Amino acid sequence: MGIFTNYKKQSDEELIQLFVGGNNRAFEELYNRYSKRILHFMFKMLNNNEERAQDLLQDLFLKIVEKPTRFDTSRNFKSWVFTVAANMCRTEHRNSKFEEVNVDDVVLEDPNSGYKKLLAQIDNTVFKKQLKIELNRLSIEHKTVFILRYREQFSVKEIAEIVDCSEGTVKSRIHHAVKKLSKKLEVFHHTKTS
Repeated sequence: MGIFTNYKKQSDEELIQLFVGGNNRAFEELYNRYSKRILHFMFKMLNNNEERAQDLLQDLFLKIVEKPTRFDTSRNFKSWVFTVAANMCRTEHRNSKFEEVNVDDVVLEDPNSGYKKLLAQIDNTVFKKQLKIELNRLSIEHKTVFILRYREQFSVKEIAEIVDCSEGTVKSRIHHAVKKLSKKLEVFHHTKTS
């Protein structure tokens, strides 16, 4: 690759191969592509603890710098790097107690569930506060898939790769999380008037 290489046009996998070969600009491009998104994911997973999320983000990219060959070239880089981030958050979760998650930007996607109508008809502040409480009562496994699906907008297949389980397990966890949240938040169900 010449000095005028447009790194923005390179795939993630090409960039990691360039970095393994000693090209630091390729690493900078990967960092620029993923650092903000991963930081935001870690921030949500660590219940808005920005300082800890920043620390873990630095640790993650330091691991890549120290041993870029850890990347499994048979995998998609985005899924791989989020797998590492999710594992780091799980470890942090085991070692610490967190109390809340900010769900202001969680996107609920199932139009059949009535959430979009519900959100339009209720006091969003009260609903989000209660959702935050209930989301934090979920297990780390259910919380992780919920955030990856509804905040990060990953597909079920991508989530399965990130959390290292089957797509069926991911679907089950998402279903369980949504069902549990739905039950806990049923007080917000708005009865239709004719």
